[in-house]
Amino acid sequence: IYLGFNPDGEAARGWGIAMATDTAFVLGALALVGPACPGQLRVFLLSVAVVDDVGALAAIAVFYSEDISLLALAIAAVSVAGIALLAKLQIWRGPVYLIGALALWLALSESGVHPTLGGVVAGMLISAYPPRPEEVARARRLARAFGQSPSADLARSAKLSVERAISPNERLEEVLHPWTSLVVVPIFALANAGVTLNAALIDAAVSSPITHGVVAGLVAGKLLGIGLVSTLAVRLGIGRLPGDLRTRQIWGGAALSGIGFTISLFVTDLAFDSPQLQDEARVGILAASLAAGLLGWGLFRLGARLAAATDRDSGPSVFVAPVDPAVDHIRGPADAPLTLVEYADFECPFCGRATGAVDELIERFGDRLRYVFRHLPLADVHPHAVLAAEAAEAAGAQGAFWEMHDRLFAHQDRLEPYELVDHAEELGLDVERFAADLGRGAYGNRVRADVESAEANRADGTPAFYVNGRRHSGRTDAATLAAALVEGTGEPLPPPLTADGPARVGAAGNRPSVGRLRAPERVGAPAPLVLDGLDETPDDGGAFPRLSDAQVAALEPHGRRIPLAAGRPVFDAASDGVRSGFVVVLSGAVAMVEGLGEDNVVRVVHGPGRFLGELGVLAGEELLLTPVGQRAGEALLIAPDRLRVALDGDAELRDIVLRTYLLRRSVLLGLANGGEGPPGDPDE
Repeated sequence: IYLGFNPDGEAARGWGIAMATDTAFVLGALALVGPACPGQLRVFLLSVAVVDDVGALAAIAVFYSEDISLLALAIAAVSVAGIALLAKLQIWRGPVYLIGALALWLALSESGVHPTLGGVVAGMLISAYPPRPEEVARARRLARAFGQSPSADLARSAKLSVERAISPNERLEEVLHPWTSLVVVPIFALANAGVTLNAALIDAAVSSPITHGVVAGLVAGKLLGIGLVSTLAVRLGIGRLPGDLRTRQIWGGAALSGIGFTISLFVTDLAFDSPQLQDEARVGILAASLAAGLLGWGLFRLGARLAAATDRDSGPSVFVAPVDPAVDHIRGPADAPLTLVEYADFECPFCGRATGAVDELIERFGDRLRYVFRHLPLADVHPHAVLAAEAAEAAGAQGAFWEMHDRLFAHQDRLEPYELVDHAEELGLDVERFAADLGRGAYGNRVRADVESAEANRADGTPAFYVNGRRHSGRTDAATLAAALVEGTGEPLPPPLTADGPARVGAAGNRPSVGRLRAPERVGAPAPLVLDGLDETPDDGGAFPRLSDAQVAALEPHGRRIPLAAGRPVFDAASDGVRSGFVVVLSGAVAMVEGLGEDNVVRVVHGPGRFLGELGVLAGEELLLTPVGQRAGEALLIAPDRLRVALDGDAELRDIVLRTYLLRRSVLLGLANGGEGPPGDPDE
């Protein structure tokens, strides 16, 4: 669009001005003029703006660079390789990355390629990953040890362990963010945005094709580019809008994306040597930013009016799955005059934020409100949500649904199966029964029933609220929901809280634990280890399933083959000090031995297609029993972090492994506590 106004000459060099979207200004404008819509719109615009900035900075590096030095570029390439090697070697020290990034910046600065590209490359290469559960657990143990026996050595070990749990990318961002946001960007904007507006400049800008190209490129280009592509993607089934996000809101956000302040000013200085052309471009940038903000505001207001008109024409969204006190989870009196129903997902961050509003409403309205919680796990985006929902139901079977509900929302970063068992233990539940219920999927039908009611009520995202039998749209803060609850009911609106209410926590009771299973006390020499003549343990309770050939093939790229030697521990065959991991028997057989070298009790024998261990494997812990080759063959060994990658890519395999491990945890708890294994199905 810009080149349509400026096809040639020096003016054509300014085409990059219309590329950029200013991330900070767009999000600020959205907060001011945007609707009370789901946070997904903010996430969408943030994603678009970040990728857009990467493209703009790449264009700066390629098209606005001069006098290329091949030697400096070679040094920059070596710096890039060094940063990539640091990530591959899992070196976590921030200063090391900082040195590599600084070397890259200096090399690019001397190469003639604009050094902004160095920031993009370094940011993409520096290792980024979610907090490592095994490192978090290790940091917790070291911190506890330091508290018990303070020493410089333990202090350093605890500090390093905490750092390893958080990726270098995130730690560097935390360090650099205050400097970039509060110092660098404001100084840059103040130094580059200045333009003396006078009659002569305004006359020149009004008739300048540069000004016209900048305004049209930013305002019309962003609106049509983002709006049309997003709409087509949804209509053609390439993508879908999450939650309550609507196409009209995407168009409003697309209009705001025409605010191209910071990077556009940067490109202006690089594109033009003439102060007159720079001033005309700056006027265009300022005018485009103002026009984009007003256009976005107008589209959001128009969309709100259209939505209101549609609601009036179609009538209220009637709640078609009435509350059943015998089935539903209810806080407050079952016969309260006001009802708030929420469909939620324990892994959804927006649902996590909504819990504060719900708690405030419960305290403000007291016995006049009943709050109903229903499950809507969005398994396609939240892989832990279904099992977390079943965990809440399993806790509910022991009278602790709300305690588990509160705990899961308070620890949304701890929803792995072994962490769900930890939550049950912290709440004082019968952990053996809890793990068995999860392993068998005893409450899967209960969760699916809630999902079906959500579909009947057209709840396609979370959190979805229904107020007194009608779908609520708009803000989900406490004040808005409170006003909606009393609207048209004649009930008085209670005053807002002046202080935070008390937090609800579950009471802890006796906590069963899993230790290494021990045979009865024995006197004398070690018992012999007898492996000959043992048959494979049958899978009569679902705790020893066999993977299909296709599932084993899907796992192979994530691990390595190791030999099985009869009578030798499996991990000795790994020969590199590995003592833990996910092991699948490929051929031969493996005996799981309790008290190897002393009691030598064989508990289980696994044949081809079966996998070893229980929940501790997911956290990188050593197996509770020692795997020993029973018949020579081969096994597949997968490290815990690679196992998570493999399971995230195959929902069916993930379900088999996690539920199997939960069942095995239940069996071990039963044996450790003197029982015979998992209890029966509570529904039978």
